[in-house]
Amino acid sequence: MLKRKEVHVEVDHDGAGTPSRVDLRKAIATKFGTKPENVYVLDVETKTGTQSAFCEIEVYDDPQSAQRTVPKYIQVRNLPPEERKRVREEEAKKQEAKPKAEKPKAEKAKPEKPKEEPKEVKEEKPKQEAKAAAEAPKKAKGSEAK
Repeated sequence: MLKRKEVHVEVDHDGAGTPSRVDLRKAIATKFGTKPENVYVLDVETKTGTQSAFCEIEVYDDPQSAQRTVPKYIQVRNLPPEERKRVREEEAKKQEAKPKAEKPKAEKAKPEKPKEEPKEVKEEKPKQEAKAAAEAPKKAKGSEAK
């Protein structure tokens, strides 16, 4: 239905660090006879003190089904470092441009009104003070009895 194979692989990497996602994509693509663009590495986990990594990988039949199914952050994570940096910079520029364009509209839409307290709130303040004053002697009496 999703036109993919889910693969769980254990990769031994004696004498070297954890393999990169780009290297894993190439190796799995050759193993399954497909293009690296159809392979997405979801997770690579190396336990402390071991020389093997456990990988969760999805191999798609065609790139269109992968584009629809794989989340955007996973797609970016699987790019080579140069392309990944470029894509993230472009996204940051888009994020900076959006708030600047929205602020002037929001300021114009809000008319300034003087703040006034509702009459009900003004009447309740003396009642609250009277209650607090009435409770204060009760608290003092209770502490003397102990």
